[in-house]
Amino acid sequence: MLHRFGRRPTFGAGFVSRRQVAIGLAAMGLAPLGGLRIPTARAASLTAADVKNAKGPLNILGSQPYETRPSWPSELNISWAYNTTNEEILTKTTQPGTFDMVIIYQGEIDQLRKLDRIEPIDTGLLENWNKVAPLFRDSDVIRRDGKVFAVPFHWGHGYVEYNADEVQPPKSYDDLLSPKLTKKIGLPDDPYAVITTFAFFAGAEKPNNLSRAEFDKTIKLLKSFRPQVLTIHNYGDEVALFARKDIWVGFPEYSDSLMQSRKAGATNVQATMLAAWSYVDCFMVLKAAEHPAAAYKFIDIALGTESQKLTTQHSMAFPVNDEAIPAIAKELQYSSSADVLKKAPLVPGVTVEEGGRDVPFQEWVQAWEEFKAS
Repeated sequence: MLHRFGRRPTFGAGFVSRRQVAIGLAAMGLAPLGGLRIPTARAASLTAADVKNAKGPLNILGSQPYETRPSWPSELNISWAYNTTNEEILTKTTQPGTFDMVIIYQGEIDQLRKLDRIEPIDTGLLENWNKVAPLFRDSDVIRRDGKVFAVPFHWGHGYVEYNADEVQPPKSYDDLLSPKLTKKIGLPDDPYAVITTFAFFAGAEKPNNLSRAEFDKTIKLLKSFRPQVLTIHNYGDEVALFARKDIWVGFPEYSDSLMQSRKAGATNVQATMLAAWSYVDCFMVLKAAEHPAAAYKFIDIALGTESQKLTTQHSMAFPVNDEAIPAIAKELQYSSSADVLKKAPLVPGVTVEEGGRDVPFQEWVQAWEEFKAS
């Protein structure tokens, strides 16, 4: 999920305007790269020695908070470009050779595979692969057809944020329907996050992979919730809304929203894991990578404990290496990632394929626009 931590973001997994979504979906509908040819994968013949001895240029496309220069291998000459929406990954990787690797949440695997942009990862070339916590390392959300397409880097989970001076901690969906909360709830302008959360409320077994019946039930529940909602806001705007007491509850919120709201004056905001779920931001290597050995070297170093501590402190995202947990802000610390993931399971991402069992993301966006306009 494009990073949302520590600064007002304009991005995220599905956190996009109608225009941005249209651009991304148009990119997915192009003929193979608009007639451009993707070179064959160049990482297939790499050896451990190639990775260890890699030096020189490396071109990365990722979000700004992950740009943690003190963690970078000194032998690499790294060029870092920013993406501000998930769908921007699709358009900015159109020209082969522009980037070697991208950092994006796991749900973009299907979109990038559909465009034949990414290749499987040879985890045997990563000395620090076993530093990744098992629930991330072994998860199906980073795999397709039994192959690893994404290397976990950082992760996060959503939570229900509430003002404890005004309301008791919401423990169920019914608690959110309290008349006291009418026009006192904020939702982020994010179809991916909000619809996934309401799919949990609707009892979907796999809230990212909704059948037509499950999707219709979820959207019906979401629409029935509209009277409770004061505003649909950009991520980061909830801080001022809580500080002014315009809203008493906001969900799903992420990472340091809690701390930022307290700093802004909402000193008794708290969080509950009601309908919580997690995502993981990952490294993906492009088939058209000009410098695959350097990409693997960067990924391997980034999984090490000291690098994970540095990127955790800078980004305020959670580390996938549990040895770096002490670097997390104390308000957000946990004993192990496994403990949190039991309460906030990883979800794979929404399909973009039409005609199958699952409702594609295109329809999620359409339903969200209709909800906002209601």
